[in-house]
Amino acid sequence: MHSAIRFIIFGLIVCSFSVNAHAQQIFKCSEGGTVSYQSLPCAGATLRSWQATPDVVTPAAKARDEELRREPRPARRTGGRYRSSRAGKAPTTTACQQARKGRADAYAKAGLKRDFTLSSHWDNRVHDACW
Repeated sequence: MHSAIRFIIFGLIVCSFSVNAHAQQIFKCSEGGTVSYQSLPCAGATLRSWQATPDVVTPAAKARDEELRREPRPARRTGGRYRSSRAGKAPTTTACQQARKGRADAYAKAGLKRDFTLSSHWDNRVHDACW
């Protein structure tokens, strides 16, 4: 994965050269099990070498890139669904969620003095609401 990132970064650097840049020789080197790309000949094994000519960037392409950067981006997906018009409203709670909250509050209030009757009562309410 690291070599792929290096290749992408190297590609971006090559593409960012100005229009009048000349072709350069690129070397793909292997040293100590790692692969690197460089403009100088390799000290270790050379896996590949080639001439790299930067792409010509026209003013029209540059203007289009700027226009795309200024466009608003679509809303991010959350929970597998797009945000709806209800995004600003408070979420509604179901009977199951209310029962679970009531049980948690009752258990917190009782603390260590919680007994079987209290637990049975709230567990039954949660079961009835959720199942």
